Amino acid sequence: MAEAATALFLDFDNVLSGLREGAGAAIAHRFATEPGAWLPFAAGDPSRCLVRRCYLNPAGFLEAPVGERAWFGEFRWAFQAAGFEVVDCPRITRLKNGADIRMAIDMLDALASPLARIERFVLMSTDADFVPLLLRLRAADRRTRLVAHPQVGRILRSAADEVIGLDALARHLGWRPEAEDETFGEDAAAAVQDAARQILAEAQAPLHLPHLGKLVRDRTGRTLRETRYGGAGSIEALLAQSGFVRVEGPGGGVAARPEWLAAMGEAAEAARPPPAEDARAPQPPDIPDGEGPRSSA
Repeated sequence: MAEAATALFLDFDNVLSGLREGAGAAIAHRFATEPGAWLPFAAGDPSRCLVRRCYLNPAGFLEAPVGERAWFGEFRWAFQAAGFEVVDCPRITRLKNGADIRMAIDMLDALASPLARIERFVLMSTDADFVPLLLRLRAADRRTRLVAHPQVGRILRSAADEVIGLDALARHLGWRPEAEDETFGEDAAAAVQDAARQILAEAQAPLHLPHLGKLVRDRTGRTLRETRYGGAGSIEALLAQSGFVRVEGPGGGVAARPEWLAAMGEAAEAARPPPAEDARAPQPPDIPDGEGPRSSA
């Protein structure tokens, strides 16, 4: 019996980051350069994988095992040679490339496609924003497979019918722990710290701290608090490692470089509303003694 018609959607930046932090740059590089080596593992019979899409930011980069910087755009040919359609997702804000919303739209289009009934959707991402989409696919009586960080949150895990950890994918690509008790991404604190440093290095303006936490969680599957802020002990100490400071404000404040503080103060002053005029009733003018109004009597 033939396997079910399958569609695979890959959040390249997200998965590559997870593999790099969990299994090292060599495994991440093989994933990026040999998609044909892992496609059957992730999606089953390639002949039944009717839709294959890779969403990447061509300006992203990977520090290759030999110490050279490999731009994500350089991996395009390898994916096209494996039958993937590569969708460029350049950064549309300071830190987001918009891949998640494009993937969601394309998956819903595949669900409604008149060309073929897609029975199984393979989503390769650890982004928790896909929970509503996975639930929608389940409601449409489609099977879903999630390829994500092994420590992915319970809510995202429960939204999929099947979950394959990035550690299993890394082993399929040849990753072998150096020690018997070593686990994938064992040093979660270091992974969180590295992710935070990379995010802050890319920041071109003050970054809202809750948003920083979400980006770190999306990349590593771990939160700042559970890793004691990447082992730094506090958010202030973590920011200081990247030359940032915490500026108090609504929702926890923002992370900013010291050289931005003057401009931030000027902007806050300019946005401050002018003082309200005194709305009290007007007072009569002062009248010198002896010059008051005379009685009509």
